[in-house]
Amino acid sequence: MSIKNEKIVMMDSDEAASIKTVTGWVDRQGRFWGDNEHQARWCGATHRKCKNKPDEHPIHATNGYCEECHCESRQAKFSTYERAVWAGEPLVIFDDDRYFFDVESLSDYCMEHSLLPSELQLLICEPNYPPEFDIEQHCEGIIPDGGDYYSIPQSVRDAAEALNK
Repeated sequence: MSIKNEKIVMMDSDEAASIKTVTGWVDRQGRFWGDNEHQARWCGATHRKCKNKPDEHPIHATNGYCEECHCESRQAKFSTYERAVWAGEPLVIFDDDRYFFDVESLSDYCMEHSLLPSELQLLICEPNYPPEFDIEQHCEGIIPDGGDYYSIPQSVRDAAEALNK
């Protein structure tokens, strides 16, 4: 058996604790951030300047983004799309969820908002088809061990094939 010779320090001893002066960044709510000035400023501020064009764009909330930069970037994105002749396909307004499935609905929208179709940023929709229905994968839990596609009744297989056409 070994006897440990640890030093004993009592609660009222000067060795147990001492007062120190600490220097660091504190945000406006009083949270201490040490030497992390950026984090203290981030937490203490409500607004900030635009990081891309601080002299041209207005200030915005620290938990938001510069609306003008966002509009400029979306406009640049729209300008990258290739122009195409419309042949009656469904249309969508860029960066919006308004769809037009015929010329009448587009015309009605333009009338309601006093716009010309040329003033809208319209895109031709691309079809988004669902994936093929895989009957074997769907029924894998009920196919007997060692079974395969042909273990599924013919009527069910026919219905799955008809669905995928």
